[in-house]
Order: sequence, then structure tokens, then C-alpha cells
Amino acid sequence: MISADLKRQLAIKGWILGILALGFVVAIAIPRLAIMRLGEVGYGVYALILGFSGILAFADLGLEPGLIRGLARPIAMGDREELNGRLKAFDRIAFGVSLLLVAGCTLLMCWSLSAFKWNTFYPLIVFAAATFVYIIADLRASLLRLSGEVTVSYVFRGVYLVTNLSAVVVLYYSVKVWDGVWPLCSAQLLASCIYYACVKVCLSRRCNALHPRVAGLPRAPETKAKFWSEARRVSSPERLNRAIQLTMGAIERPLLIATAGLAMVTSYDLLMRLVLLVSAVPGALNDPLLAMLAHDSVRESRDRKFPLALRLTKIASLVCAVVGLITCIVLWAGFHHMLFGVSSRIPLVIGVLVAVVAAINIQTAPESAALIAEGIVWPINAKLYTEAVGIILGGLIAWWLRNGLLFIAIRYCALGLSATGFLLLGTKFGRVAREQEKEACCVGHQLERGRGYS
Repeated sequence: MISADLKRQLAIKGWILGILALGFVVAIAIPRLAIMRLGEVGYGVYALILGFSGILAFADLGLEPGLIRGLARPIAMGDREELNGRLKAFDRIAFGVSLLLVAGCTLLMCWSLSAFKWNTFYPLIVFAAATFVYIIADLRASLLRLSGEVTVSYVFRGVYLVTNLSAVVVLYYSVKVWDGVWPLCSAQLLASCIYYACVKVCLSRRCNALHPRVAGLPRAPETKAKFWSEARRVSSPERLNRAIQLTMGAIERPLLIATAGLAMVTSYDLLMRLVLLVSAVPGALNDPLLAMLAHDSVRESRDRKFPLALRLTKIASLVCAVVGLITCIVLWAGFHHMLFGVSSRIPLVIGVLVAVVAAINIQTAPESAALIAEGIVWPINAKLYTEAVGIILGGLIAWWLRNGLLFIAIRYCALGLSATGFLLLGTKFGRVAREQEKEACCVGHQLERGRGYS
């Protein structure tokens, strides 16, 4: 007999898989339409701008995991004042950092393209605006999941995907000649704004209906400085990961252009879209995990809603990654031209390496979410520092030899080694650390009770 909790979690996973299937269709359809309008080299400009997404995503300073964990208590208490105050402060931080990052991306574009034109600068501004809106919307979607509205948050993600694809299709049939990549960036901005509007309205209604649901849960006496300090501490792995992605965005695709031109950037972008088959489904299954674990961390055992979430996510991630790996390699090696209308310029060994490492790395996500929910971050940081060393080493060698493909190979080898080490050692150490943390908490509660009796 399947329990009600298990049915609820399976239903959530089903919704996530459905949205991911839609996301893969969008990831294949949009570049196919764009290549037919712009050509392989013209699409390379958009692929270069997409490469800056890792830089622009640093606008949140990697604070999202810490904010999700820190806002679990005010959401559980129905403290709307604290919740809205934290969100407004985050929006101001993200906006200010975004402006600085856009300036850096503009300099990179001027350096990467032999002939910089203003019609390539405007799409970058639109893309940056779309990224900023998506960041602040995605944080609110995470808070929706934290309040228990997991399915609704993924329905809104589906609205974003459908809007993006629909806008590109309309522009494809209504504008016969595309003067640059602005239609793609404009469609993304429209979809991001609609996504933000839907999530904000739903979160506002949800917060207005919230009442304190955790009996005896005291209001946190922490100051703003203490809140943000704890958010930064818990978010240190994500911040390091965002710094790595920022470095990748500044090196990877510009180096590919220097090596083999915009056509190679197009091939790499299309490869990464197919690799979504390996990592996107497990990644989306992991996406609500932190919110679920943070949701339960402030509740007694009898009040927890997601007791099996971690175990189910690990099993589903492994199965989906293996199936996605096989499918990705088959499609990329045998059906690339049919899917995108152009042949791949990436060597077979590089493509297989990227897909295999993505399948290994995604297996570290469930345990990472469990560690962050408990406030334990050092095993994750150790993994990321190992990856960072590989990126620095690979970047130096690749710049010296002027070979962008060599950088990709070294980077993914380092990522594979760090992920394997985390799976072999970090998971065990993390489990021990969580047990020690729980024992310390139990001792602390006993001492507090002893002081009360005395």
C-alpha cells in the first residue's frame, strides 16, 4: 500500500519530469529555428551571449540556498513583514551587481568579436535584463516550494518555457529576415517577465493566507546583519560554484572563438543543449529538494511532509542520468544534423567526456542539498575547490596553446575527479557531520531544559 506522503512526492516528481520534457523540446526547437534564420555563424553570436549567463547569474552572489534556508522560519510563522523585507533587499543587491556584470560582458564581447556592432550590444542588454528578472523570479518560485506549493511553482516554469518558444515561433513566421539575435533575447525577456508576474502574485496570495503553523516556534531574534551573515555562510558552496561559472563564461566561449571561430561556439552550445538530457531531469528533481528539507528542518518529526524526499531523489537521479546519458550520446553522434540542421564540429571523445562527467556530477546534488539544509558546507566546498584548481590549470594551458577544446577537456576531467571524490568520501563525511550536529543539538536542548528546571 502506497502511503499518502509517497503519493504526494511521486506526483511532484511526475510534474517535474513533464516540465523537463517540455524544456528539452524548447531547447531543441529554438536553436533549430534560429539557425534557419541566422545561419551557423550568426547563431554563434547568440551562443556567445548565452555563454555569459554564468557571469550574469552571479548577480545573486550565490545567496539563494542561504536565503531559502533562512526564510523557512518566517514562512512557517507567517511573518510576512520579514519575508518581504528580505526579498526587497535581495532585489536591490541583484540589480546593482547586474549592472557591473553587464559592463564586464560588454568588454568580453568587444574582445571576442573581430567586428563589434551595436546590434550585438543591444541583445546583450536585453539578455541581461531577462537574466535578472529570471533570478528574482526563481527565488520566489523556490519560496513557493518552501511554503508547500511545489507543483504550482513548476506549472509557472512551464508557462515560462511555453511563452519563450511561442514568442520565437511568432517572430520566426512574422519577421522573415532577422537583423541580429535580438528576437531570441526579446522572447526570453518576455517569458521572464511573465514568469516573474505569475510567481509574485501567487507568492503574495500565499503569504497573505499564511498563519503561524508551527506550535511553539519562537520568532527569530536575529538582526539583519546576522541573517545575511548566516545566509552567506550557508551559501558559500553556491557562491563558489557561481564564481566558477563566472570564470567559465569569461574564458570558455571566447577561447573557442579564438580557436575555431563562431561556428565552433555554435557546435558547443548545441552539445550543451543535448547534455540537458543527462543533467536537466536529475537537476530538476533535485531543485525542490533543498526547499523540502528546509521545510522539514524547522518542524517536529510528526509534522514533516517529505520524509522520503532524499532517498527518492537519489534513486530517480541515478536512473534518469543513465538513461539520459545513453540517449544524449546516440542523438549527438547519429542524429545531430536531423535535429539542428548542421553537423557537429566537436570531436567524439570530447562530446562523450562532457556527457559522462555531467552524469557523474549530477549525482552529487541530492547529498549537497541535504548538507546545506543542515548548514554543513565543507564537503561541498572541498569538491568545488578541486574543480576550481582544474579550471585554473586548464585555462593557463589552453591560453598558452590557444586551444579551446583542450580547456574543455581539462575542465571536465577535473569536474569528474572532484565529483567522484565527493561521492566516495564527501557523502560519508557529510553523514557523520550531520549526526554530530544532531547530537550537539540534543545536548544543547538538554542543557537548556536543565537550566529551566534549576
